[in-house]
Amino acid sequence: MSCARAESLTSGNIIISADPCKDNTFARIEAYLTNFFDRLSKIQGAVDNLQNEIRSVVKVIGDTITGFVNKILGSLNDKIAELIPKAMQAFENFLIGTGRTIPEIIAIEAPLIPAVKKLFDGIFCAATKVMKGAKDALTDLITGAVKNVLNASACVVENIIGGFTNNLINTIDSIVGPLLGPITGILGTFFKFDLKNFLVTGINAVRKIQNLFECDEEKICPASTKYKIDQGPLKDMSEEDQDSAFNKVFSGVALSQGAKNLQSDFEKKYGKWSVFGAPLGEASDLGPCNFGNVTECGLPTATIFGGDGFGAAGNVILGKIIENVDTEDAVGSVKKVGSIVGVDITNPGQGYTDTPLISFQDGCNKGYGAYGRCIVDRNPSSPTYGQITGVTIISEGENYPADIDELPLYIKGVVIEDPGSNYEEDDTVEGLDLTIRDGRVVAATIKPGFGYNGLPDLNINSDTGFGAVLRPIMTVATPQTEIVQVIDCIS
Repeated sequence: MSCARAESLTSGNIIISADPCKDNTFARIEAYLTNFFDRLSKIQGAVDNLQNEIRSVVKVIGDTITGFVNKILGSLNDKIAELIPKAMQAFENFLIGTGRTIPEIIAIEAPLIPAVKKLFDGIFCAATKVMKGAKDALTDLITGAVKNVLNASACVVENIIGGFTNNLINTIDSIVGPLLGPITGILGTFFKFDLKNFLVTGINAVRKIQNLFECDEEKICPASTKYKIDQGPLKDMSEEDQDSAFNKVFSGVALSQGAKNLQSDFEKKYGKWSVFGAPLGEASDLGPCNFGNVTECGLPTATIFGGDGFGAAGNVILGKIIENVDTEDAVGSVKKVGSIVGVDITNPGQGYTDTPLISFQDGCNKGYGAYGRCIVDRNPSSPTYGQITGVTIISEGENYPADIDELPLYIKGVVIEDPGSNYEEDDTVEGLDLTIRDGRVVAATIKPGFGYNGLPDLNINSDTGFGAVLRPIMTVATPQTEIVQVIDCIS
């Protein structure tokens, strides 16, 4: 078993695919920044090529954030277009009430026409200026974060989006703000609009996905849009998760807009945020942000998601545990690594009609390659109907932190995925008694007295049979029998 590292430079990279059911702006930026900081910390030469790395991540984030900026400015345009006619109607009613004639009212309102045109031209100008400056702003922010950030946690993304949004608001206000003055001068108290307050408090509402090509058809929502190369699908951020993240961003922007004693040009443009070196007590972000080195990996974890049900959870079972031979390991506390051989279900969940996905991850992003499949009880008359009854491991993967004492593993069940053909009644599998009917494997009974140190290959010894696929369900629970033989699954 090789424990050095994944073979490809893209191994461990996160990909977020399109989702017709929610806006994935935050999740995409988080993925791009996670991949960026992971490259800096793990790939030799990445720091030496820092400017190219920054340009690459700025390009993909800039492309993603374009829609975010367009929605903000589109919402601003729509809001002003809604408020001005209402204010004009109220103003006209007031003038009529004071005895003004129609010609007089037209003369009073005449200057509004060029003023309103300049205002909407100004919003277009702001959009152009913001988009031209977006990549420069992102370059400033990521460059400012590089010297402090070692891992891209969610709060790092909040800080960077917060700094970008703070600069965005200031840019829009500097262009659009003065153009509102002449309109307010004519309409007076009938036109009240706090531009900065709208931008800070109203942005989150405009992020909601806008599908111009919907025909009221029912959306097909994927179980997950998040995929990690060499690890498979992961549980992605829900709409609620992303709403919560953006709420933190805008709360921080609001604090930043009201901040005093901004010292540097950087702070005046982007505000005070902890990932750029601001002390915690002065930072706009709400609470501490862990963006330093990960000092403790912990054991790998399993996440069960999708499948229309909810609540299922389990603990990872590790096998094939060996000494960590990675001499360049960034986290020196990892003494042993291993493979994932099973999952001990701690909560079977409920309501599963489709098979959910399961992903495996660890705190240091060391392990890779493990894939599993959940088993759903589909018998309506069963007391566990709609629950997860077990997990079969399709691929064990390797290099997962495993600083635990190795214990014997046992088979507690066998899933026959394919019964195969042409098997004989005297065909055998080590550790199992097979029931073969009409050349097909129809049942497998576990023999007592067998333990394992990894995931056993349940290959059938047969001269004639072929095609059978048997998957073991593993446990660390000691059976009520003496262990006669522990089978080595590593060699």
